[in-house]
Amino acid sequence: MADNRNGNGKPTKGAGAGNNPYAIDLNVFSQRLKALYSHWNEHPELWDSCEVIAIATPPQSDEIRYLKSSALQMWMVGYDVPDTIMVFMKKHIHFLGSQKKVSFFQGVKKAAKEAVGVDLVTHVKAKSDDGGALMDAVLGVIRAQPRADGHDTVVVVELGDVTNGLSDLFAVKEKEELGDIKKAAYLSNVVMQKMVTKLENVIDDEKKVTHSSLMDETEKLILEPSKVGLKLNPQNVDICYPPIFQSGGKFDLRPGAASNDECLYYDRASVIICAIGSRYHNYCSNAARTFLIDANSIQSKAYDVLLKAHATAISELKPESKASAAYLAALSVVEKDAPELLPNLTKSTGQALSGISNSKQQNFSLLLADTVVVNDDKPEVLTAKVSKAVKDVAYSFNEVEEKPMKGKGPANGTEALISKTNMRSDNSEKSKDGERDERDERADNERDERESGQRRG
Repeated sequence: MADNRNGNGKPTKGAGAGNNPYAIDLNVFSQRLKALYSHWNEHPELWDSCEVIAIATPPQSDEIRYLKSSALQMWMVGYDVPDTIMVFMKKHIHFLGSQKKVSFFQGVKKAAKEAVGVDLVTHVKAKSDDGGALMDAVLGVIRAQPRADGHDTVVVVELGDVTNGLSDLFAVKEKEELGDIKKAAYLSNVVMQKMVTKLENVIDDEKKVTHSSLMDETEKLILEPSKVGLKLNPQNVDICYPPIFQSGGKFDLRPGAASNDECLYYDRASVIICAIGSRYHNYCSNAARTFLIDANSIQSKAYDVLLKAHATAISELKPESKASAAYLAALSVVEKDAPELLPNLTKSTGQALSGISNSKQQNFSLLLADTVVVNDDKPEVLTAKVSKAVKDVAYSFNEVEEKPMKGKGPANGTEALISKTNMRSDNSEKSKDGERDERDERADNERDERESGQRRG
């Protein structure tokens, strides 16, 4: 089993698991195996009308990877099991892997038979074996199985794509899964609030700090929740991606973007982007915010439009609606309110994420992202505690202040003076009710963590 960033979820112990560090929750396994077969039978078009599903998981890696194969394994058995092959058939499940991994899966034979009436067949791959002969044997079984249409003809094995089937299968979350996502989002909220305060202090005190150092500091806060006052087991958390800090006209809105070693730039009409992703039991959350430093009219308009498009996209996240509806809703806002910025809108709103770039005046990008639960009544934004409102993300110069921003004045050489009253998250001035709500949420998370620890061992 893997204990790395390709899936470092800790084992879920089933009834009677004892002290076994790698034990499968058989109830969860049975429930989800039923869901897999039911979905496959009821929605063949999403599974490319295939009669066999083969899931190959590559060897372990220290890189952060998001693989459907690993996701399926963690969803079904609670672990990422790298360097294995699973083949689902109507009457059999074939599992190919090392002796240790085969022994691990032996424990679900009875549960698989009782759940969906299939026999689990295991194939042990020796260390020196590439598994080719074993896989040929599995292919032989596939070719020998009766065709679904009843015709007694030679079976020709053709490759198809079952990505859509897996995505649709994972889309609807169970109660425990939603709880894990909410914990991940709460961690992202708290860490983001902490780093907003850090940015404020850096700007107020005119400090020089690199994007990469902010990234490192943020990652440590996520990996050690106690540093932000959260009683979450650090073994259950991880980053979704290295935290992103960008400024100074160099922006990359791709999910895999990096924080460079240049210093945070906060001159007039500059923009700072911060994106944070936390994982809890391998369930991800994502939040991104943009901060404006004495924004010019183009930047202000672009942010207003982006904020409206972002909210409109979220409002279109409804059960049974196509995911493209969110993007089209955001697109329509930009078309109506700022058509000149339309070429600069990113082509995806998969995570309620939008960005705008404009290089005619000063190169800048704007980024907003949230984690949203799609409910029957209305969407629930789990990362809303970090405000996106203009009054909370705009940091303006103020000629009344006595303290200048040394070395960061405008091009004409005059000393600019910066206000210390803006760029404050609305959570920094909470009402008593708001503080009480956050205390309650923190207590709920801590209680759930204790209960989760008891269930998961």
